[in-house]
Amino acid sequence: MKKHSMPVMKEGGVNVTPLIDIVMCLIIFFMLVTKIGVSRGEDKDIALPSAIIGKKIEDLGNTLTLNVHNSTLDEPQITTMIDSKVKEIKLIDRIGGKTDRPLERVLKEFKQTHKEKSKVIIRADKDLPYHHLEQVLVTIATAGIMDTAYETKEGAEATEVAVPATPQ
Repeated sequence: MKKHSMPVMKEGGVNVTPLIDIVMCLIIFFMLVTKIGVSRGEDKDIALPSAIIGKKIEDLGNTLTLNVHNSTLDEPQITTMIDSKVKEIKLIDRIGGKTDRPLERVLKEFKQTHKEKSKVIIRADKDLPYHHLEQVLVTIATAGIMDTAYETKEGAEATEVAVPATPQ
């Protein structure tokens, strides 16, 4: 009976070409699957209000982030990410006697694109007057988006609120 032995290696080493092919396929796979450096358009310059009680937003899918800045005008300054670029959007735009509502239009397009799963996250400046925030909330409701969240920072810097004692 003939004894079988391993063939003689003529290259003098291990062939790593298949290993390199597999590593390249894994690199491409992970590049396609992971979300590295994905921005949702938040403005880091906004001083967020503090909250003691809150719920962390786990699912950021189908969300639109609105950055609401304090402004000296009658309406707040709003920025959001549209077409992978952060752009300023006005609540009301009056051009040539016509009134346009750019924020409402953007929100309706967003809702139409994402159907019933659309959510809006509001990042408002802590010094923003409420009537400015109210204008944004009314516009969101008019656009038909029902899921709205407010982004705040954790309560470590929250100030204590004094509650007056009830008279006896």
